[in-house]
Order: sequence, then C-alpha cells, then structure tokens
Amino acid sequence: MNTLALLAFVLWALFLRFIPQILTFLRLQRFAKTLPGPSVSELIANVKKGEILNWLKELRSRHGSTFRIWFGKDLMVMFTDPEDIKQLLGNNSLVYKSRNYELLEAWLGKGLLTNGGESWHRRRKLLTPAFHFRILSEFKEPMEQNCRILVSRLKERANGEVFDIYPYITLFALDAICETAMGIKKHAQMQSDSEYVKAVQTICRVLHKQSFSFWQRLNVFFKYTQMGRDRDNALKILHDETNRVIRQRRQQLQKEQQESRPEAEQDDIGVKRRLAFLDMLLLAQMEGGTEELSDRDIREEVDTFMFEGHDTTSSAIAFALSLLSKHPEVQQRVYEEAVELEGREKDSMPYLEAVIKETLRLYPSVPFFSRKVNEDLNVGKLLVPKGASISCLIYMLHRDPNSFPEPERFDPDRFYLNETKMHPFAFAAFSAGPRNCIGQKFAMLELKLSLSMLLRHYQLMPADNHQPNPLAELVMKSGNGIQLRMKPRLPLS
Repeated sequence: MNTLALLAFVLWALFLRFIPQILTFLRLQRFAKTLPGPSVSELIANVKKGEILNWLKELRSRHGSTFRIWFGKDLMVMFTDPEDIKQLLGNNSLVYKSRNYELLEAWLGKGLLTNGGESWHRRRKLLTPAFHFRILSEFKEPMEQNCRILVSRLKERANGEVFDIYPYITLFALDAICETAMGIKKHAQMQSDSEYVKAVQTICRVLHKQSFSFWQRLNVFFKYTQMGRDRDNALKILHDETNRVIRQRRQQLQKEQQESRPEAEQDDIGVKRRLAFLDMLLLAQMEGGTEELSDRDIREEVDTFMFEGHDTTSSAIAFALSLLSKHPEVQQRVYEEAVELEGREKDSMPYLEAVIKETLRLYPSVPFFSRKVNEDLNVGKLLVPKGASISCLIYMLHRDPNSFPEPERFDPDRFYLNETKMHPFAFAAFSAGPRNCIGQKFAMLELKLSLSMLLRHYQLMPADNHQPNPLAELVMKSGNGIQLRMKPRLPLS
C-alpha cells in the first residue's frame, strides 16, 4: 500500500512538474490544425532523400506563403511573404534563436550567433565597433595576400579542363578568417591536411548531419556514437587552439602596453602589425567596462566569427563563380569593372555588388533564420502562440515572383538597375533588423576582393551539363561541388 501511495505521489509530482509544458503543447497542437503543412513522415522522407529545398518549394506552391512543419515536438511556422518578413525581422523582442541552433553551442557556446536576450544585446553593442568600416581596412591586406595564394594555387587548373573549385575556395576562406579573426597564419591552402583544417571540416560535417537526425539530436546518446566521438575530438582541437592563441595574443598585448608601444606598431621584423578581431576583444577585456569578458566569452566570439566568416563566404564565392562561368556577358562586365577599380575594392563596385546580391538571392548562404516565440506573437492576421518557433524562409522569399519575375533566372540588373523599386524586405540574405549580420561589410569586402582578383587573372567557362545541387546544410552548399573550367585571362587591349 505504501509503495502504491509513493508511486501515485511521484506520478502526481511529475504531472505538476510538466503540466505547463503539456498545456503549451496542447495549445500548439490546436493552433497547428489551423495552418496547412506536411506530416512528420513526409519530412523524414525528404530529409532522407536530401531534397529539403526542393520540398520547401513544393510546400510553398501547395500551401501558400505561410505553412507549418512539426520537427518532432517542435512546431515551426514558415513565413515567405516580404511583409511578414519585415514584421518578424524588425521585431526587437524576437531575438532568441530557436532550438535548432542549440547544436552549435558545443562549438560556439553562447556567442553572438546562438545567444539571445539582454546578454546578447550587451555583447552586440560591445562587438559592433569591431566591424566599423575603418577597422575593416585592417583586414583588406591579409585578405589580398590570401587571394594571391589562391590565384597561384589555381594556375595548375587553368588548362581548360573541368574541375571542382570549391575545395580551393573553402581553404582560402579559412586562411583569410584565421588571419583576420585570430591574427595567425594557418596556411590551409598550402597545408590542407593539417590537424586544425581537418577539425574545422569535421565539425561542420558532423553538426550538419546531427541537425537533420532526430535521435542524434539527443546528446546523451549521440556522444557515444562514432560521429559523437569525431565531434568531441574536433572540438578539443579547435578549442585548444583558440585558447592557446588567446593566451599568446594577451601576452603580446600586455608586453606592448608595458613598453608603451602602440598596438599597431612594427613587430620585431619591421612589419606593421594589424589588430585582429581577437586583439580587439582582448583590449576590451583588459580595459574592463560594462561587459566583463572571460576567456571563455572571448573564445566563443572568436569561434563564432570563424564559423560564420568561413563557411558562408566560401558558399557565396563558389556559387558566384559558377554563375559567372555560365554567363560570359555578365562575367565580362564584372572583369572590366574589376580592372578599372583595382585596388579600390573598399569603394563602391556597383555591378560586382549587384552580381553578389543576385548570387545570394538564388543561393543565400543561410537559407532560413529561426526564432523562438516567447510570448504570443501577431504576424499579419495570424496569432502565433508562445512555445512555437518561426522561420523566415529566405530561400523562398528570394523566389517570390511578385518581387522577382522569372525568379530562377540569374539577372544582376535586378539590383543594378531596379533595387529601389523592390520591397525593402524582398531580399534578406544578411537578415535585417536587430539581428542583422554584424559581419555583412566584412563579407562583402572579402567577396569583392576575391572575385575581382580571380577574374583579373582567369576567364571562367562552364562545365558541360553541370548544375549545382544546393543543399540546406548549416550553410547552403552544392551537393555535387562547383564544377567549371578556367584559362588564363588575356589583358584588355
């Protein structure tokens, strides 16, 4: 009898403990019935086929601009209309990322990408000056140096034969971000088999696969699998290296301050030393202020910058090269502008910028942004209940024929000639509002530098019958690589 009473008490206590979640879930179920959307089995089938983006296109065609998807017990409401996107991205209280970002915390902790609320606001305010246009000038030189290495590495491929350029691009982007984020040279383009380079590639691969597997998302099981061990081994390499560089750079900065040397003064071999992103964080830590930064805080922000500044720019550069190889008339106009404005890539390059935007319209590096709904949320005529998540489906926003006639056609003149005529939220490759991409200017500078330098040296030609297969990984990538042909560029007559 006592055992039954104890069991009844435990069950009652558990019921009381979880009743708020139960009530929230029941409310979400009632709300979900008012919206169209697929079954969970349909989701699983398309994840297995790797057809998520094509499936989302089909769902929008079938259900309209707003629909819902159940990810297990998590309800996601998908929005694709520019007016809804404007309301969502402009909402100052909608700043908490959805649960699917939690997977990244193993690597990035509570950095700017994964954090939310007041803590995020304070950190965002602290980091914003690091991306001022004047500071970006410090990053131009290392980007250019690594571009020259990329040009040199591609000489062996400039023979008119088909090859996959993506591995070259991703190693260039890793070199550029290591030097600008941490102030160290990793020589990834020359040493692609290095332990650090492999760890970056491993963690991106594992996190993507984990994000689309329901059972692997439960870390209590995942960490015991081979993939979980691969993740943890890669994390140890990445975190150990970032921690080592933090200690090294702090000692260097402290020595400079003790000797009353300006931070950007020449180093021991007479070369002017640039401030990296890490240096700016360390100086903020040493000076104190409203936000006390621990070494872990600094590591999280540097790792976040490494992740966001490596994979996203690789994707954009590669897709841009693919599109330029297929459109020689566009390529020629970009080439002529690149020759005319060589050395002035920080300034306006109107046509190349239009090409980059049109590339990101078709292949946005981040195909959707998701947020938690912590309080009931009005979106147009819809009341999204607390406990749901919303997703701005950028991939389909950019394919809205009302904003972009013939949406599958590559046409940079949409942005070169007509940008002022489009809805201000019809294009949101860098997000918008309070959580817009803090590194947007950094990314555009790297894209302009790399694309213009490559086109000054090489003419791009298409690979017969090759069409990139865009996949919604952590960032958008092509499942079959970026195949093209190249030959040395003859100078303008």
